[in-house]
Amino acid sequence: MCARKWSHSNDLYLESENVVKKVSLPSFLSCIEDNVHKYEEDFQYFFCHDISAFDGSGLGRVPFEVFSEFLKQIKSFKQEIIQVYFTLPSSRSLESNSCMPVDELIEFIDLILENLADLTTVYLGIIDDMDPQVSAQFQALEAKLTFLKNFIPFAKLRGTADIPALLLAHFEVVTLNAAHLFYMCSVWDGKERHNPEFCSMIYEQQQKITPIDFQVYEIYMEVLRATRSSKSLHNRMMDKQILKNFIDSLISCLWELLCCSSSFMDSLKDEMRILYAGLRFLRSILREQQEKMDEQNEKIGALLCEAGIIICLPSLNRVKEGEVSFSERTEALDCYDMLANTNIHIKHFKDQISGSSIIESLPSFHSLRAPEVSKTSSHILSKGKMPIAHEVMVGLDDEAAKVIERLIWGPEQVEIVPIVGMAGLGKTTLAKKVYNDSSVICNFHIRLWCTVSQEFNMKSLLIQILCSDGKRSRMDKELKNLNEHELLHKLYQRLKTKRYLVVFDDVWDIKVWNELRISFPDEKKGSRIIFTSRSSYVASQVEYGGKPHNLRPLSEKESFELLLKKVFRKEDCPQALCGIAMKIAKKCRGLPLVVVVVAGVLATIGHDSLVWEEFAESLTSTMVSGTDQCKKSLELSYEHLPYHLKACLLYFAAFREDEKIGAKNLMRLWIAEGFVEKIEGKRSEVIAEEYLMDLIGRNLVMVSKSRSIGGVKTCYIHDLIFEFCKGEAKEKKFLQVLRGYDELSTFNEPPNLPRLSICSSGEDFIKSKLFCPYLGTLLFFDATPGDMFELRNISFLFCIYKHLKVLNLEGIMLRLKELPAEVESLLCLRYLALRAWKMEFIPPSIAKLSHLETFRLYSHQMVSLPDSIWNMKKLRHVHVRHGVVIPLSSDDSVVENLSTLPNLDTLSTLRLYLDKEGEKLLRRIPNIRRLKIFHLGDQNRVCCNMSRLECLESLTLGGFCLLGSVEHVELSFPINLKELSLEALGLPCREMSLIEQLPNLEVLKLRVQSMEGRKWELMEGGLPKLRVLTLKCVAIVEWIETDPDSDDYFPCLQQLELHGISYLEIMPACLGRISTLETINASFCGDGVKSLVREIEEAQKYNGNENLKFIYRKY
Repeated sequence: MCARKWSHSNDLYLESENVVKKVSLPSFLSCIEDNVHKYEEDFQYFFCHDISAFDGSGLGRVPFEVFSEFLKQIKSFKQEIIQVYFTLPSSRSLESNSCMPVDELIEFIDLILENLADLTTVYLGIIDDMDPQVSAQFQALEAKLTFLKNFIPFAKLRGTADIPALLLAHFEVVTLNAAHLFYMCSVWDGKERHNPEFCSMIYEQQQKITPIDFQVYEIYMEVLRATRSSKSLHNRMMDKQILKNFIDSLISCLWELLCCSSSFMDSLKDEMRILYAGLRFLRSILREQQEKMDEQNEKIGALLCEAGIIICLPSLNRVKEGEVSFSERTEALDCYDMLANTNIHIKHFKDQISGSSIIESLPSFHSLRAPEVSKTSSHILSKGKMPIAHEVMVGLDDEAAKVIERLIWGPEQVEIVPIVGMAGLGKTTLAKKVYNDSSVICNFHIRLWCTVSQEFNMKSLLIQILCSDGKRSRMDKELKNLNEHELLHKLYQRLKTKRYLVVFDDVWDIKVWNELRISFPDEKKGSRIIFTSRSSYVASQVEYGGKPHNLRPLSEKESFELLLKKVFRKEDCPQALCGIAMKIAKKCRGLPLVVVVVAGVLATIGHDSLVWEEFAESLTSTMVSGTDQCKKSLELSYEHLPYHLKACLLYFAAFREDEKIGAKNLMRLWIAEGFVEKIEGKRSEVIAEEYLMDLIGRNLVMVSKSRSIGGVKTCYIHDLIFEFCKGEAKEKKFLQVLRGYDELSTFNEPPNLPRLSICSSGEDFIKSKLFCPYLGTLLFFDATPGDMFELRNISFLFCIYKHLKVLNLEGIMLRLKELPAEVESLLCLRYLALRAWKMEFIPPSIAKLSHLETFRLYSHQMVSLPDSIWNMKKLRHVHVRHGVVIPLSSDDSVVENLSTLPNLDTLSTLRLYLDKEGEKLLRRIPNIRRLKIFHLGDQNRVCCNMSRLECLESLTLGGFCLLGSVEHVELSFPINLKELSLEALGLPCREMSLIEQLPNLEVLKLRVQSMEGRKWELMEGGLPKLRVLTLKCVAIVEWIETDPDSDDYFPCLQQLELHGISYLEIMPACLGRISTLETINASFCGDGVKSLVREIEEAQKYNGNENLKFIYRKY
């Protein structure tokens, strides 16, 4: 396009390999066009057919051969095109009057921006592993071109009918240079792109591209100063968009200046921050769609002209590149007064419209801060309560029976059963009760569950459905690589030929069903779908929908019964409190959520009847009907919380609605935030767990999944509690939650914002150009988890947010092999979580983060930690998904002389050799409590003494897949070990006594290739405290006791899980006599195993255990 503009001009002289040759531009263009036309017909055929449909018959080979030939032809023009791009800008003169028309210039810029977007797309594989600094140069180039594209319409809107030719000529040269740079990058192959020359070339060329340099700045400034409001050349919405686009470019330019660490720039930053806040305020004004705002556009345009003159000052922009001359410093100092004056003008404009409906309609954001818990706090911890294994349910039996009848005995065709009711009435609880009912489990081949909520992403929803059968860890990565269409097809195939039950919880819009229904086959097998919704309208619009099941409120008697069960658990209610309790129950108006929240308060205020009476009276003036009733009860419950629990509860607002939150990670965040009181002699994690159990005991937090030996694995809060926390966190100046680009772009950051939770696409996060230098916490959640945004440069985060204590970027995929060294600037950091699948190296500078306690990294590579890691004495939790290597750092053979990590509590996954060297490293983490190891060594030899790790409670050992058993074993475990998981270790069955003699072991998981041999003979008196035993894909044939008549085996066993056990022929007879056994779960096992388990079940019944739960799944 650009070459055609000058195709009528003189011939070009192109130099290549010291040879100059004359080229006729029209002839050269014709040659390229002829080649394109030659293959056009083949291309049309190629792109009109599905590539995946081509088979091996030869039909698919012809287009690919054509395409390959075409690429060869195009590459033959490579050097000439580069030379043309190089020659055209140099042949242009600022005195030239033959400029491209403005519309063509903008179109040309658009094309280059599109090409840049293609160039940086991972899908195309162009710069898959490009250096982050190179990526930053491309982003800078994109910003420069976008500035030009946005400036031209703005100048015309402001009254400049004809932009001066000199300025246009400069823009033209800038655009040609950008096109030249783009083309050079696009033709470099993969090997060349990793060459240092490539990085150097990109940097040098990008630096030469300056939208407004000293030669044209005076003209640019005259254009902005001379502009006046003109009659709109467009419609009203387009005018506003032009203003928005230009203000976006100004904010982007100013943001880059603010990110500079130059000492000279620091002297201007206070005024620059004020200008930055002012521009964001103007952007938020422009986003309002009110008629009366049109009259403000002229004033906003004038203010943007002032800001544009300052931001593009050449000397100011040179300052950010490094040191400048004295004259330039003097010139740049003049801009301080310009900055101050512009800020005064923006403030005056803001004051003029303050109090108007415009301002009132804008979102109000505040500085939110909550002090940390004092080390000397005198607060006495409330005793945490363990969550009960099953939810307390009252008044749902008759409701459940009706729904179950519709599921099992309804028509053969697919039917949707909507469960409808107001918020807090127990719709989800009823759906769970039905979903887990034994008759329902037996009736359906497959059961799936998903939570929809108000805001949903279709791809992530499909992934949630497909993974809801408990196989998420195996399928999640595979599914994320599929698009929506492929996921819909996969769901269809999953359900086809089966009688299925799928639950859609918390449906707000019929749109979700309309988009998904294609995946639900109706093969007349009696399949069912459950919807829970607050809206009767949604239920009535559903195709295949049956009559809605309207959930009734609890009766007064049922409310009273639920209240007592929640407050007193299995104890009886004191007689003196019964009357008051009934009075309180009546005021809950049959809403289960209100009952349990109120019960949570009552459970903490003792059994004094006067206190209860006072509490009952306090309900009178606050309780009203419906959702307001829930809100008032939540306010009441919140006010009764101790101060430290208020902060912990409000922190749930930082997560996504209905998110199942990992309890351990949540507690580490609380600790990093300073919410958890420090008590000498007690681990912070223990105290944090007491806080969580307290919130659960108060019925404000619910357990989603429990751990096998007690405790909480994941938790969540009701959506009404979530909305309450979000509003309260904002009002109490504790936490700001931003969702989507509109909120990000209009957010006017207060100076001392403590915590920010962002849920958006990563692209919107970058585009919003947030600048909160005093931010204490940044949590990022990707709004579309199925389409994770990839980022190649995060140095700007370390440059801006230097006061962070908590940084969680697990929602952004970082395209980095090494963590940037600039991380050292986050000196206050206590918690760092990243996702970077290709990251392999952590820089030594990380040791400067002397306060870091938690480091989480999701990487698919083996990650090397630096030797300096041994200096990070406060480090408590290190989690690297694929594995981490820690250096020994010294040749000193005396371990006691080496530095240690005395506070390290959890470490996974440590890759080492289970030998003397590995043992030496383990002794340097003496207080480790939870440890996951991947054995790198010889499969025939395992020699490691771990008995010195006296604090170790949980150990996972894995390794490479084996061909046989380990021949030489010298392995010892610490006696305090409570949980042990083995995989691919190849431990001979004869060596199982090493494990059986552990006196405190409560959980034992033996996974694939963990043990080798046909016969496992149990040691009498072994595993005295074992509660959970899992055998997964182990190949034993005989599992027996030394003495079949002895009862001294597994005296405490509660759960037995068998998965993928195909060869087992004999099981211990003692399993039929263990009185503590509660559950046997067998899945993917052969019929022989099923028969053995049935024998155990019969023996258990014979011995009086009627409550044994047996779950068998063949597939």
